[in-house]
Amino acid sequence: MAAKNTKTKKRRGNITAAAREKGAVSKSQRGVFNRYIKSLQGRAVERNRLKIEEIARMLESGTRIKKAPVFRDGHRVGTIEKALPLLPSERAMWMARKQKLEANLTRSAPDELHKEFLAMLPDYAARNNLTREILISVGVPESDLDAVGLL
Repeated sequence: MAAKNTKTKKRRGNITAAAREKGAVSKSQRGVFNRYIKSLQGRAVERNRLKIEEIARMLESGTRIKKAPVFRDGHRVGTIEKALPLLPSERAMWMARKQKLEANLTRSAPDELHKEFLAMLPDYAARNNLTREILISVGVPESDLDAVGLL
């Protein structure tokens, strides 16, 4: 048998307990960051934003679109869209629905996750050189940045 050549054998260095702890904290914070931002930008949130935009257009125009069937010789042959003016009661109901959807946008993240996010954000941002502009561009609400004092 040939003797092992220890000079050419590559070894991984020993990782200190402090380095392991730092890596674990970093990985945990990254996970909290990603879960929080995803909860704010999920499919349901995007769907709600589209509904809010649609309601806003409807309220601005003062009309709603109603689909009405088209009949020929007693048989349904299609559907047409009619623009009908909004009644005051309908306008009030759509305004209330829009307000409810907007409130749901800000409450989409679970409270516990939100608290974890706010607790780790200053340290995470400082360690990774994340400025306020960068955080806003990836979807962190300005109210969260104000709450933790990131200017």
